[in-house]
Parts: sequence; structure tokens; C-alpha cells
Amino acid sequence: MIGLPTSEQMMKGAFEKEYGTRTAEVFFRKYREEFFKEEDFILLKECGVNFIRVPFNYRLFIDDNHTGKYQEEGFLCFDRLFALCKKYEIFALIDLHTTPGAQNPDWHSDNSYGVPLFWEYQLLRRQITGLWRTIALRYQEEPYLMGYDLLNEPAMGEWPVLNEFYRETIEAVREADKNHIIVLEGDRFSMDFSGLERFKDKQTALSFHYYPTVWHPELLERTMDREVRKKKIADGLDKLIQIQDQFGCPAFCGEFGYGADCGDSEFTRELLEDTLKLMEDRKISWLLWCYKDAHFMSMVSPKQSSDWMKLSGQVKEEWTQETEKEQACRILDLIGREWFQTITEEERYLLQFRLRACLYVLQKEHILLPKLRQIEADTILRMPYDFSFENCETDEKLRDLINQVLH
Repeated sequence: MIGLPTSEQMMKGAFEKEYGTRTAEVFFRKYREEFFKEEDFILLKECGVNFIRVPFNYRLFIDDNHTGKYQEEGFLCFDRLFALCKKYEIFALIDLHTTPGAQNPDWHSDNSYGVPLFWEYQLLRRQITGLWRTIALRYQEEPYLMGYDLLNEPAMGEWPVLNEFYRETIEAVREADKNHIIVLEGDRFSMDFSGLERFKDKQTALSFHYYPTVWHPELLERTMDREVRKKKIADGLDKLIQIQDQFGCPAFCGEFGYGADCGDSEFTRELLEDTLKLMEDRKISWLLWCYKDAHFMSMVSPKQSSDWMKLSGQVKEEWTQETEKEQACRILDLIGREWFQTITEEERYLLQFRLRACLYVLQKEHILLPKLRQIEADTILRMPYDFSFENCETDEKLRDLINQVLH
């Protein structure tokens, strides 16, 4: 998303190794502060946005080595968020994007190992249940809090375990807050609701995520007729939105979008336009992923001339997520060819996450750290400001498309 490899935890580890703990902490605090400010809310309001989904890392609240109390940093971030939401009358859905042990095997759950250990240990799950209760207690009267998205994109957990976590966490939140919506996501990265329990809480909504080209890469073939592609995207969407009737509660699309790995900007806007219109035709509320990144799939990004984009460009010469996936697949091909000819496709899918985690170690040591060693501490501490709205550029064509759909 920001043009650097590895998980967030490993990325921070690289900054600490090169610059020391204090400088790394200052860097990432500045990054959070500059990433999302009043000017960003002004743009969102002008676009007609009425609610946003804000991801957060559990480490904002919990120090893994000192778990007895919650860190104030997380609450300060939320206080600032809700003050801006109130001023611009935009609702916020707070989204727990990472958990201790990780709730899915991929990098975006801050998983450094490729295995979702959150499902293996009840202690970790109850730690998060307690965190949600504490957050709900503090923000129970917050007028521009839309609700609590309890868990982003769970995957590879057994349904009884996932349902137990949801059941206990709903009860804990309701002890503190009976006002706000609780949002539940399905298994398989929020695509599968087949084993989800029908919870009695009447303030519950379901959130699915829809990235059709991830699961059906043939949709990216430029020779495919646009109407044929649109029909295939619609078919997948229609299957997902059936959960509204199945569970008797509201459902919305909590994430969708098309990144640079899908093709050039003209093609991704075409994909986005078709999917947006399909959502609107079906009266499905939606959130785009994401608002701001380093020119991957967002509306706002640092200027291409910025120091951050220069760093990102240097990294890109040696690493992209697509080359990382290709490397993991080639290693699996070798393993299957030389030693385990009976390896199944399901085993390949699971193991590629572990192999990519091995690659994270090499990416950190041989790509990220060497780049950081070339940047002085004073310079690196100025680079979070590259994400400030005033130092960013807006994809005006994407903005026009969103304005067109919303108005």
C-alpha cells in the first residue's frame, strides 16, 4: 500500500534497527498524524462521502510485552478521528485490521509468519474481546461512530471458533454500549458466510469484501468483452448480497477496488465504474479500498516527485507484491517437482503464505534496510509529511467518477 515490503511489524523493526527505537516511534506517530487530517475530510465531504471505514492495528492499544493496561495512543487517535467526523458530519466505522497472532495469513493482518495463530489460542481471542469492550465503554455515546467492525477478513479459522469469538465479543460490547452497530465479516477474507451463526443482537450488520479479479484473474484479460466481464462481476456480487435475506439483517460491501496490479489506470477506472454502478443498481452501500496510498489504488497519493515516492520507486526495482507471489509459487513448483509430487492445490495455497513470510525476512535484510541506510535520520523524519494532503496529488479522474456516481 505504501510501496515497501514486509508486514507492518517487520517494517517497524527495520526502522528501529536503522534509526533506533525513539526515532522509529516518532516517524510512525508523525505518519499517522499526517496521513489523515482536516484537509482530507474536506475533500471527502466535497465528494459526498457520508461514512468511512478506518482500519487500526491492535498494537495501538496493546503492547505485547506489557499487556496489563491499554496504551493511550490508540484512544488519542480515535478522539482526533471522531472530532473531525463530528465537525464534517461523516460517520466512522472502526475496523480491527490486525490481531495478536493474526486472524488471516496475509501481510495486511500484520502477519509476519504466514500462519493465522489467532484461531489457535483462546487467550489471544479473549484479549481482543476485552479490548473491544474497553473501546465500546469509552465511545458508547459517540454520535458519529457508525459501529464496530470486529474483525477484518478472518480466514482459515474453524466456524465454531469464529462464532464463539463473535458471540463473546458481541456480549462484551453490549455490556458497555447498546447504541452502535456491530459489524461481522465472513470467513475466507470476508467472502464466506456459510457457517456464520445467526446472532440475536438486533444492532448487527454484515460486511462482505469483493475483489473479483483476485479470485477470477481471467477477468483481467483485456480481450474479454466489457459487457461479459460486467456480467461475471455482477453474478459474483449477486451471490454475496443474498446474505441480507439469509440472515435478515443489513449487509454492505466493506471493501472493494482495483489496484495497479490489475492494469493501467484507464482499465482500472473502467473496472471500478462498472462495479460501482452494479452496487448502486442493487442499492448496496459500499466503501472503496482505499482513500490514500502510494499510487497503488487510491484517490490521493504523495506527489511522484516526493522523497517517499523516490524511495518507493527504488524498492520497486527489486520488489513488488506480484513478484513476491511469483517467487513463492516457483519455490513450490520446485518442491513439488523434486520431493512432493502429490502436493495438492489447497496445500499450495496455504504454503505460499508461509513461503512469502520467509521472503519477508530477506526483503527486510536485503531490500528495505539497505535503502534506509542511504537515508539520514533527519530526512526520514520529514518523509511522513509527504502523506499530508497539501503535499499529495489527487487522481482527478477517479474523483470525478466517484462524484458522478454519488450525485
